[in-house]
Amino acid sequence: MGWYSSRVSELNERLTRASEGAADPVKRALSDAIVKVGNVADQALSAMLDASERTSAGNLGTQRKWQERCATATADISRAFGDAAQDNMLSPSLQLFWYQALEHEMAFFDSLAKVQTPQLHDDLLVHQDLLNKMLGELWDKWTFLLSKDVVFENDQRQVVQQISRMAQSIIDELAPGVLKRASEGISRATSKSLGKALQLDDKLLGGKGVDIAKYVAAVFDVEIPDEISRDLLDAIQGGADVYQVQKGHYRNLVATYQSLVQAEKGSVLLLFNSTRAEVDAYYSKNDLGKARVILDQAKGYLSDWASRVPSSAQKSEASTFKDKVCAAIDTDWKLTEELDGKFRDKFKGIFIQSLGNETIEQLAETYLFRQHLEEVTRKDAAGKLKALPANIQSEVDSALDKGLRPIDDLVNRVPEEVRELARLGNERFKAHVRARLKERIQAILPAILELAALWDPSNLSRDFSREELEKTLR
Repeated sequence: MGWYSSRVSELNERLTRASEGAADPVKRALSDAIVKVGNVADQALSAMLDASERTSAGNLGTQRKWQERCATATADISRAFGDAAQDNMLSPSLQLFWYQALEHEMAFFDSLAKVQTPQLHDDLLVHQDLLNKMLGELWDKWTFLLSKDVVFENDQRQVVQQISRMAQSIIDELAPGVLKRASEGISRATSKSLGKALQLDDKLLGGKGVDIAKYVAAVFDVEIPDEISRDLLDAIQGGADVYQVQKGHYRNLVATYQSLVQAEKGSVLLLFNSTRAEVDAYYSKNDLGKARVILDQAKGYLSDWASRVPSSAQKSEASTFKDKVCAAIDTDWKLTEELDGKFRDKFKGIFIQSLGNETIEQLAETYLFRQHLEEVTRKDAAGKLKALPANIQSEVDSALDKGLRPIDDLVNRVPEEVRELARLGNERFKAHVRARLKERIQAILPAILELAALWDPSNLSRDFSREELEKTLR
């Protein structure tokens, strides 16, 4: 490559001045030594540049290689100058030339051997390699975390979907079914009382010489109230068990959902946070700024060495060598910058810097689950349940009015002189039935209202909250 051509020319010029009047053999010996020195220096510098250009994370030890080449160079240069002076008598001027030339060459390579540039170049490559490995490992881990998170969230979503189906069932089946059962129960019960009333009608009104007082007592005081009460109360009470089952089912689903949330926190999010902490600890010590310090020091040490070599020709050779080595370092630095940019692009807001909203949503899916719950609340199961007690009472009143109307007709057919007595008895009878039914309806109200409270939007938001997941991430 001719690294040392300027220095060889400089040495030859100095030799010419110093060897004036000296014997030709002496001149040739020193001239030959200069050629050897130039070759040794060229080979050493070429080898060191080659080591810098070939260094990689799998091929480190550049500092040692430089030191070995410098040691070999100084030994060979010392030998070359020693051989030149061994059997030749040197004049004082040649002795001064010989001493200065040897000292300068030793200083050139001795100081170069101490430069920390190759070690810092290796350090930069280690940084680059760690960053590259971490890039791959973190991407694999992030992909794994997302896949694991999807499993938990799918299970959680299935629970919310069951809640949605329950809400629809309340609207389509439970609430209408309660009313239907009450109406059908009243129909069955009143049919019995009607049958009894018709029997009395045939027996008492169809005969003659009726004891009116006995007739009225028979119609309204016989077993009919107890029989009606029993059947009607059974019809109303039948819905209470349904509410308890619904509450139990809801609470079981809440427990399942919350256990899945805890499992997600204790595995996926715990691993995510610990990984983030590890990356933060690493990156705080090994970010691009720290790598730039390594770069600047590596180039600075070499520049400082090049500026301090003894002769002007050596400064030129050292500067050229410095530029070539720095170009090799810059090539690796450019790759380091690219990797760091790639690392930032991939993991900004995930494993480095402030946690991004997109990452939080990916891991907690707050928005998505809020949409699912909004679909549930739009069904308004809570509203349907809250309206149910009044609807039941209304349905009972309507069914009783319809079912007991034939008894009203019967009252209108009793002899006029006792009709008012019969009407009052009939009203007391119906009031008695309604009072008993109202008591039973009131008794099951807590179960209905408790179930309605579970379906209230604010309670759904609490029971199926994503807040714990978000807190774990933030």
